[in-house]
Amino acid sequence: MITLTAKIQAAEGNEQELEVVLRELVKATATEDGSVEYRLHRVVDTPGAFRFIEKFKDQEAFDFHANSDHFKAAIGKIGALSAGEGELEMLELIDSIPE
Repeated sequence: MITLTAKIQAAEGNEQELEVVLRELVKATATEDGSVEYRLHRVVDTPGAFRFIEKFKDQEAFDFHANSDHFKAAIGKIGALSAGEGELEMLELIDSIPE
């Protein structure tokens, strides 16, 4: 399982437009066979800040996502609407409680 977080900060005035793009990305990613979880969050105390929690079946599924046409198109839009570069963190699960 591949798990990661993505952090994105909207440029001032682009918050709503960025959210639309991110929601479209969620819908497109839902069609990918190897996408296990793809959750978009708004950071409550930071206006215009968004976080993804993402899980993919394996490296091949993650690579498919990262190279998909819908992801590449979204990245171009996100870059134009965000303040600076996003941040991606790969995670390794070491313990949990059942969902």
